[in-house]
Amino acid sequence: MNWLASLFSGGNKQSSRRGQAMSTTQEAFSLPTSTPHLNPLTDPYPYNSDGLRTASPLSPSYTYPPQSPTGSYSYVPTSSGSRSRPASLLPLHHAPYTDALTPPPPYPPLGHTWNRLKLWLAREYPELGDTLNYGILPQDLAQIEMQFGFALPAPVRESYLAVDGQEAESSAGCSDGLLFGLTLLPLEDVFEEWRFWREVDEDPTTGANTRLRDLMKSIPDGWVRKEYSQRGWIPLIADKAGNYIGVDLNPGEGGSIGQVIVFGRDFDTKVVLWRGDGPGGWATWLASFMDELESGEGFELGHGNSESEGSEDDIGYENYFHDGTGGGQGDSGGEAGVGGWRLTGEYRGWSPIEAWADKSVKKWREAGLLTKDPSSTTKGKVA
Repeated sequence: MNWLASLFSGGNKQSSRRGQAMSTTQEAFSLPTSTPHLNPLTDPYPYNSDGLRTASPLSPSYTYPPQSPTGSYSYVPTSSGSRSRPASLLPLHHAPYTDALTPPPPYPPLGHTWNRLKLWLAREYPELGDTLNYGILPQDLAQIEMQFGFALPAPVRESYLAVDGQEAESSAGCSDGLLFGLTLLPLEDVFEEWRFWREVDEDPTTGANTRLRDLMKSIPDGWVRKEYSQRGWIPLIADKAGNYIGVDLNPGEGGSIGQVIVFGRDFDTKVVLWRGDGPGGWATWLASFMDELESGEGFELGHGNSESEGSEDDIGYENYFHDGTGGGQGDSGGEAGVGGWRLTGEYRGWSPIEAWADKSVKKWREAGLLTKDPSSTTKGKVA
């Protein structure tokens, strides 16, 4: 077994929580019945306690995911059967106010990146482009930030003012995820996923387990807090099995507020993604994803010949993610890039999150920021 075999997940003792793909995050957890109580004097992110108070997962009133709220900005059915915002609702989205004296942000403009992505989708994958939502209204964004209890990083705000995540399915029936099969969450769903994880913070078997915390790792070392769950981690991209790519608002001593990280139930080692470091991490990382698409390398659209390629899909991913016990399927059930996407080459058959994490580990090593061989570190979860 090479050193990558169990870098982000544990051994056979973890099999009880390394299952097949799940339709909701809640199915991946067994949660405590109490709502976490955070100390406003020690917690670096003050919050509105009323906004975070949720019912117990075991109570009749608790459901996950919660029902989508309705209001003047909700989606409405159209004659084609798709859900979209009414054409009469203006403005659909706004750009932050700037003037001639305002210096440009120190990161790629999000509006430009999203325009690049929309043009690429219109040419290569229009059905997927139809799943993109219009930008969130500024007042709705502000309301969600009030529920969080803190402001989101500027790149995240600008991104959601341009595109508020994805719809579950396009009018053409496309239910694929935007990022090689991973779903870009609408901001309301971002908050609900984040709030759900606050229950995990107090779970004695996971978030509140001291022995488990001692096993957590960070790459690069010291950039991400060694926690199983942390309220400073904001999930933006989900695999629907409890794993995320998101921004870190409470980093370790070596990290930066706004850095893009991989975290979730299957990642004992939290990784800062390559080109996702620094305060503008979300903007630079999203631009790098666009560079990947425009290069046309490392992925393909469509399933191709499953009979001839099926054996190749197990290469690399089986041992890496499941220590040889998962049949190369991972949480995606063996269909990396479910829908129209699939990774190719070195990462054929891998989960997109795993692939990005592995690429980043290699880049950080090349940059000299891995102080020790990850294969020598303790891995896994408490049984």
